[in-house]
Parts: sequence; C-alpha cells; structure tokens
Amino acid sequence: MNKAEFLNALKKSISEYPVEETEKSMEYYEEMIDDRVEDGMSEAEAVASLGTVENIANQIKCELPITTLVKQKAKAKTQDKKLPVWAIILLILGFPFWGGVVIFILGMIIMFYSLIWIMDIMLWAVTICLATGALTGLIGCFVSLFRTSFGSAAFYLGGGLLCGGLGIFLFLGSSLITKGIVHGTKKCFLGIKQTIVGKEN
Repeated sequence: MNKAEFLNALKKSISEYPVEETEKSMEYYEEMIDDRVEDGMSEAEAVASLGTVENIANQIKCELPITTLVKQKAKAKTQDKKLPVWAIILLILGFPFWGGVVIFILGMIIMFYSLIWIMDIMLWAVTICLATGALTGLIGCFVSLFRTSFGSAAFYLGGGLLCGGLGIFLFLGSSLITKGIVHGTKKCFLGIKQTIVGKEN
C-alpha cells in the first residue's frame, strides 16, 4: 500500500468524526510517512511500519474527547430515527421524576468520589503532622542536650523517633492509596470512553 492509498483508507475510516479532528489526524500521519521516507524507507515500508488502518482508526477514536464521542454516538443513533410526538411529550412531562433520579445518582457518585479524596488528604495531613513532630523531637533533643538536661533529651528523642516511624509508615500507605485512586480514576474514565467508542470487529 502506498501513501495515497493509505491516507484514502484512513480518511474513510475516520470520516464520521469532526472535520478538524479528521484533518489533524491526516496531517499527522502524512508527516510521519514523509519523515520515514526521508530517513531512507520506501513509501510502502513507511506505510507498513505504521500498522493497519483499522488499528490506527481505533486509536484515533480512543484519543478523541469524550464529549465528541458522545455527540457522534447520539448523532449516529438518531440520524434515521425520529422520536414520535407522544414520546417527546412523555420525556418532557416525566423530567421531574427521571431528571431527579439522574441528578441524585450523579450526586451520590460525586459525593463518594469526594469522600475517598478527603480521606486520602486527611492521611497526608496526619503524615505531615507526624513529620513535624519528628522534627520537633529532634530539635528538642538537641536543645536539651545543649542545656545538659539528659532526661528531657531522651524524652524528645523517643517522641521524635516514634513520630518519625509512624510518619514513614503513613507516608508509604498514603502514597499507595493516592496512586490507587489516580489509577482507578484513569481506568474508570477509559472504561467509560471504551464503552462509548465500542469494540470494533
């Protein structure tokens, strides 16, 4: 497959999406082919190194903004299907019920997600407090030693080491929890996006 054939096939595969997105993708892959040809590849080799048109089209679709995907899905489903008048009336009259349910569900999801982040922030706040306690203990130990108050120095040192140990433990736990929340958020977002895009056969 040469450059022109590849670009034509790609354009057909992504023609359903907005013109600006299509043109941007076409320019990007045209430049990639040109760069590889300049590096010494033949046109056919440059095209083959990019992968199949189907895989590239799916990748482009997955990289589109989620709002664009929703609009395109809605447009595709309603293009040849017009709702009857009675269905539109029922939707309007039923909005106080189904609209309230949708808002309630969205509110619960946002609240649950916010609570997870609030708990994570609280753990980080405790970790910072323990780190401050460890630093204060070490400073108090040195000041007490300078004043030759060995009992106070031992007390400050013990408290500082205890705070430091607990702080390290909480720091590791907080880091894992934060990474887990971020990773889970990405997975959920990608899952929603993949559901909207759909699996290509």
